[in-house]
Amino acid sequence: MALQFIKLLFKTKVIICISLITCLLGVSACGDDVPEPQPKSKAELFAGASLKTWGIEKLVVNDTLIQLTADQLLYAKTYKRDSSFVDTDGLQGSWNLDANASTLKETLKLGGSGTLTYKVESLSETALQLRLISDGTNTFNTLYQFRAK
Repeated sequence: MALQFIKLLFKTKVIICISLITCLLGVSACGDDVPEPQPKSKAELFAGASLKTWGIEKLVVNDTLIQLTADQLLYAKTYKRDSSFVDTDGLQGSWNLDANASTLKETLKLGGSGTLTYKVESLSETALQLRLISDGTNTFNTLYQFRAK
């Protein structure tokens, strides 16, 4: 009788353990299916969902760091998803970021004229580095470092 009781107790423990493991596996598999967030496109990193404003942090001309004045540190440029831009100096125009996000062209329409060509050195959610390389007639080596506002 005691032996049968021990066998029954052992079977019960095994059944309980298997049931617990099955329940735990079932509960862990029932988690909410949260989709992975889609990575932002380069255009969205650059101009946000509708617009994005970048404030200047650093300026390097011909490999020389330029000490920015308090007024220069207030400079900002806003790029809109409709491919237009405006800056705090009163320049306005349109922008075009190539498919690789390696070249940015700005066509000035108000406050100046011509096309400025930049090499995109780096672009992230919060930081942007642009190297001005040409205004259509002159070649430049000016690096602008911006921070998203």
